Amino acid sequence: MIQKEDQNQVSERTYEILFIADPNLGEPEVDALTATVQGFAEKEGGKIQKVEKWGKKRLAYTIKKHREGSYVLLTVEGGSALVHEVERRIRVTEGIVKFITVRVDEDLKKAARRKARRGDDKRPQAPRPEAEEGMNL
Repeated sequence: MIQKEDQNQVSERTYEILFIADPNLGEPEVDALTATVQGFAEKEGGKIQKVEKWGKKRLAYTIKKHREGSYVLLTVEGGSALVHEVERRIRVTEGIVKFITVRVDEDLKKAARRKARRGDDKRPQAPRPEAEEGMNL
């Protein structure tokens, strides 16, 4: 049986929030929009780990009559309530064409385990025998 204290504890998870800003916005407006989304996350108790601005790129298909957009990726640490609130606020924010939120903490743990396993496998291997000179392959 799970104790009440364990149920109330919400583990911090890592999320990536990717949004596409309107291509008609200039660089200062995209920076302001990024700061606004960061503020949404921080207000809900999230910790911003990384902000990547990918710049203006062509979209795979037309979204709201736009063929390109400015991509911004935020890596945020927080609970599920943070994601729900940030997504709710992004939906009503002018200038954001499309967005997606993905939980990446499990993937990061798996990658760390794989990397640790590969580190163990880096033991010296026996040298391969050289092909004999007289053999035709």
